[in-house]
Amino acid sequence: MKRVLFPLQLPLAAALGLACTAVHGQPAAKPEGNYPSRLIKIVVPYTPGTSADTLARLLSDKLAARLGQSVVVENKPGAAAAIGTAYVAKAAPDGYTLMMSLNTHVITPASRKTPYDPVKDFAPIGQIASGQMLVLTHPSVPAKTFPEFVSYLKKMGDNASYSSPGPGSTTHLYSLVLQDMLDTKMRHIPANGMGVAAMDVMQNSSTMLISTVEASRANVASGKLKPVAQTGKVRSRLVPDLPTVAESGYPEYDLSIWVGMYAPAGTPKAIVQRIHDEVGAIMGAPQMRQDLLEKGYDVVLTSPEEFAELNRKEFARWKDVVARHGLQGE
Repeated sequence: MKRVLFPLQLPLAAALGLACTAVHGQPAAKPEGNYPSRLIKIVVPYTPGTSADTLARLLSDKLAARLGQSVVVENKPGAAAAIGTAYVAKAAPDGYTLMMSLNTHVITPASRKTPYDPVKDFAPIGQIASGQMLVLTHPSVPAKTFPEFVSYLKKMGDNASYSSPGPGSTTHLYSLVLQDMLDTKMRHIPANGMGVAAMDVMQNSSTMLISTVEASRANVASGKLKPVAQTGKVRSRLVPDLPTVAESGYPEYDLSIWVGMYAPAGTPKAIVQRIHDEVGAIMGAPQMRQDLLEKGYDVVLTSPEEFAELNRKEFARWKDVVARHGLQGE
């Protein structure tokens, strides 16, 4: 059966149980005080067009309509998201500066010194989405399934390699975890950005790349890259016939991309909950779920407390990976 990678007709995500969201599309109850009384800024610590930026822009106008105040998106990229993140950490904790970020929020500080603590310096509002990543190789590699690809890597031995946008990047660390799990030793080929890393594999000068569905879909569709597995436990609906690494004999491998919102530490809980509730109502709309699905993401809304726990656990996890591989300071 021919694998359908990116179907034109995409099913809606399953209905979500969104606790504490507004009823019948009406704004949730306002916290005490007059918040919001002026413009709200959502800082995105990445360049325009990236996943967090896209989601922030999908959300901003709808959030503005519900809050009755303008909501703008401001990009502050650089230093693996550390520049924009540090800006938000130092912002006034009044609910007028928010941040949309990926799980690099906890990955970057795990591998290098940053002027902020990803856990202590932020008030998590909630995770809003999750996206899959793909294990990719050159089309000439004689492997149609992930187990076959593992056998190929073991035969390659020291000649096997993987690309990444650079040391300490999400792709780099996800590849290290996979390497450890497979008990292989692949050479790391760091590149200047994801585009160059993908080109290394497309030119067959590197064996493997882990990249998001969104970033790789065009090259997969054109046959320039071959996916052999997905990295999370649940298959992306954009790649429904491609098994996950977990399904392929490695059940502990569950590494996807998550997107979430933050405020500076000290932001009043009533404001954090207000933003959470309004975002939940927006993300629960069928059209919003469809818009995200077409970009490779599923809506996943967690409470501020659940998202705080996820950040704590993931930061500790990646610090351990970095320490075991001696990557601190790269």
